[in-house]
Amino acid sequence: MLAFRCALMLLTGLIGGAVTATAAAAQIYVMESTVPAIRVGSALDLSAAVSIPAGSHIRAVLPSGKTQTIKGPYEGTVADLAKGQPVNEGVLASLKNLLRTGGATQNTAGATRSITRPADKPSRAAFSWSAIPVANGTVCVEKGAKLALIRPASPNAERATIVDPAGNNQAALQWEPGSDTAAWPPTLTLRNDGTYDVLSAGREPRRITLRVLDQLPNEDNLLIELNRLGCSSQFEAWVRGKLAVGN
Repeated sequence: MLAFRCALMLLTGLIGGAVTATAAAAQIYVMESTVPAIRVGSALDLSAAVSIPAGSHIRAVLPSGKTQTIKGPYEGTVADLAKGQPVNEGVLASLKNLLRTGGATQNTAGATRSITRPADKPSRAAFSWSAIPVANGTVCVEKGAKLALIRPASPNAERATIVDPAGNNQAALQWEPGSDTAAWPPTLTLRNDGTYDVLSAGREPRRITLRVLDQLPNEDNLLIELNRLGCSSQFEAWVRGKLAVGN
């Protein structure tokens, strides 16, 4: 009986320690800010104090993965903002990885790390529900939208074939000289969760999976849904767009 109680206490301690570690690792990530002391791209630890004057606001990704606007006047801690919310580890891990690999970090007061994008990185596509990067991966698109495939522009016209292996169908498409956009072939049926291969001479084949959304998520839940559906390029594009505007 004593051994059972000791084992139970040890298990409880391990579970409690894991929960505490997860909570301690949780942060909020600032995507918009009109407060000079809180920079866009900052990662605020739970213990950090937050002061938002009247007439100002921040918009941040909370540990739950939701994006929320906090308007002033507000005085409190990050923990107050995140109170009672479950931690969405998938969204937080994607954000941390993106910010870590996409820019340098710098320690500042209040346990705040500020992220800035390096100048030598190539430009990336803007967030879109209809533009499909020609790259291996999954893309979320809006049902009924006019779709286009995008890749770096060339001074010459470039042709490609897009193949639907499951539907046993294919269609040709072309990028005009100097254009980075080619319209989705109207003869190729769009399928939800369909996988398509893009084949062109002199380039590696690319495989794209499309999630066709009947209804788009609102911005508060956008990162949660993009993470759940595996649309990582759009997750990254949305975050980078916010950082570009704020820096």
